[in-house]
Amino acid sequence: MNLRAFRRGKVPPEDSVPMRVVVALAVEVSILAVIAQGAVDATTAVAALVLAPVGYVFSYRMRARSNVTTKVLLAIGMMAAFAQFLQTVQYAANVDQARVPLGSLFLWVQVLHAFDVPRRRDLGFSMASSLILMAEAGAISLSTSYLLFLLPWSVLAGLWLALSSRPKAGAVSEPVATRRVRTGTAPLAAVRTFAFTGAAVLCATAVAFLSMPRVPGTPIHAPPFALGRARPVEGFDGGVENPGLPAAAPDGVVDFAPDAYPGFGDVVDLRARGRLSDAIAFRVRATQATLWRAQAFDTYDGVTWTMDDDRTRPMQPQDETGSSVMPPELFRRNFGFTAPSVALTQTFYVDTPQPNVLFAAAVPAQVYFPASTLAVDRYGSIRAPFLLDEGLVYSVVSQVPVTTPELLRAVSSGAYPSAPGAQPRVSERYLQLPAALPSRVGDLARRITAGATSEYDRVIAIQSWLRANTAYDLDVPRDPAGVDAVDHFLFETRRGFCEQIASSMAVLLRTLGIPTRLVTGYGPGARNPLTGYVEVRQSDAHAWVEVFYPLVGWVPYDPTFGVPSVADGQGPRFITGEALAAFGRLVASITPAPVKRAVTAIAGLVRDAGTALVDGWPLTVGVLAAGGLAALAVRRRRRRRARGPRPTGAAAAFASVVTALGPAGHRRDETETPSEFLRALSSDPGLGDEVVRAAELVVRTFERERFSGHAPTTEELAEADAAAGRVRELVRR
Repeated sequence: MNLRAFRRGKVPPEDSVPMRVVVALAVEVSILAVIAQGAVDATTAVAALVLAPVGYVFSYRMRARSNVTTKVLLAIGMMAAFAQFLQTVQYAANVDQARVPLGSLFLWVQVLHAFDVPRRRDLGFSMASSLILMAEAGAISLSTSYLLFLLPWSVLAGLWLALSSRPKAGAVSEPVATRRVRTGTAPLAAVRTFAFTGAAVLCATAVAFLSMPRVPGTPIHAPPFALGRARPVEGFDGGVENPGLPAAAPDGVVDFAPDAYPGFGDVVDLRARGRLSDAIAFRVRATQATLWRAQAFDTYDGVTWTMDDDRTRPMQPQDETGSSVMPPELFRRNFGFTAPSVALTQTFYVDTPQPNVLFAAAVPAQVYFPASTLAVDRYGSIRAPFLLDEGLVYSVVSQVPVTTPELLRAVSSGAYPSAPGAQPRVSERYLQLPAALPSRVGDLARRITAGATSEYDRVIAIQSWLRANTAYDLDVPRDPAGVDAVDHFLFETRRGFCEQIASSMAVLLRTLGIPTRLVTGYGPGARNPLTGYVEVRQSDAHAWVEVFYPLVGWVPYDPTFGVPSVADGQGPRFITGEALAAFGRLVASITPAPVKRAVTAIAGLVRDAGTALVDGWPLTVGVLAAGGLAALAVRRRRRRRARGPRPTGAAAAFASVVTALGPAGHRRDETETPSEFLRALSSDPGLGDEVVRAAELVVRTFERERFSGHAPTTEELAEADAAAGRVRELVRR
């Protein structure tokens, strides 16, 4: 390679036909893999399969040209494809609808890129993009049929690595002598190669995954459910069995075990102490992390919470869907009808053995579970006839009320109109208090809520006071015998577990006549930005409060820590947002306030501008296309001025010969004289004598015209032009 040409960025194009064939085949295999998964529509599939090889043939024939016009047209095409993707994906309501525009975008980018791959590095980019397509196909594949495409693609990728590692013809001089030396570095080189390849695969997979949309998990036919190991509950009568708990202490208290929470069972004992492990209890596939509810308790005796009514009834199987639904009367008892709601679909993948109680968001309406004999109590807690062991998969469709402060304030103050009998009257059991409860508990509640005008305002006042005046402490000692756990927490320690904090809120509200109940389950967990699953750990086992509002039903409150509010269930559409948000929070924590304000203002302007551009994408594409064409016209005019007038006479014939012989491996450098160029042609036996003789006639005529001071005759110019034509024809053959 000429060093001066390299410094000017004029890297010679890739002339290897086998290398281009391998890349084109790898791209075709990756396109077929995406099509086989049903990720694109039929029109895009056919267009991609036909246009991609056409593009590689076109780019091979045009590899020695600058192709500025082609590049501008391809850029416009890519912008149009991306704008169409943004326009289409916003209406996606499920995974099937979202992956079609995404798959189409990937394929169109690949097809458009195929029309401009003149150099070896461009072919490398094509291989990388085919790797991304294979990763996308693997991410959405539901069967082992994906291997039918992965294996041939892997073979082609190996061929590409072998071909691309070879130097170009003429780039390496023939050695005068060779000597073999055993260095012992071959294994290290192999390790480096495999490490680089593995890193490339991981990066491409991460890019493909971060680009995948995350939309509401509405069922297409039926959400997944599968049975792992089944340990049946002996004599199942609807109760909760939690075999991982330790034996009771001498005082009758059952403490925490690393992998067993004592809040799942018949009683929640506020004297229990201990710590839970950080092992993952289960993973959840859902559009939103929320509180994963298990059980509710309504009776408080000063030390423990129990259920006043522990009877259960069977869920109602639905043969047509393979699911079970909650009995209508129980659903109405736990769910109001005034607040708008959203159906939230969750799929649970159990990692650590759990009791036989099902976890779900808010009010479970429909359950897909590998057993039809499910039981449910009056509080909406669902029990299975066997334990939830590792490998179990089940799905729940919950109705989640979407509440606002204005709505809750209106229904709790009586300002919201209602129809008689629209909501069952709440039972007095949710106002029960122990007879020995010290009066100072109620006095504290009234002081905290002084000035509040509605039930909602009193609830918020109690929750805010607890968050500001109590501390979460896992090392707090066990309460002395004979004391009320809530009274001791509020007036003696103000330190405790979530059970003490939530119990205090429930009892304080009950002293004000506000119906409450204690709920146990798991906290929201944390979404893994790489997998998209919410990971819930054993240490996320939690207790919180549910407050009853007329017409709305039971609304959860968590005085221990903030929980993401239940929105409309759409959530961020791309996993990328969550990964970037985590990084953004880290940056925000160390950035000075003035810089934050400036960045926020600039980001707002950029966001508004981006929204305007996306909403009016046809106009945006039109303006960009017009600007690109105008820039192209200006660039051509400048290049014509820099080159000067077009050559005429023998100079035009010589320029024609140089252009024709460039793709054949004879590119003339600007510093090379016509005679030096001719000598290089004469030393190439592959050109043939006829080509060399015709080129020599053109060169000699050009030298006489340029250097002798005697212009060639008209006949000589005609012979030179005819000779240039013969060179073009012979090279084309």
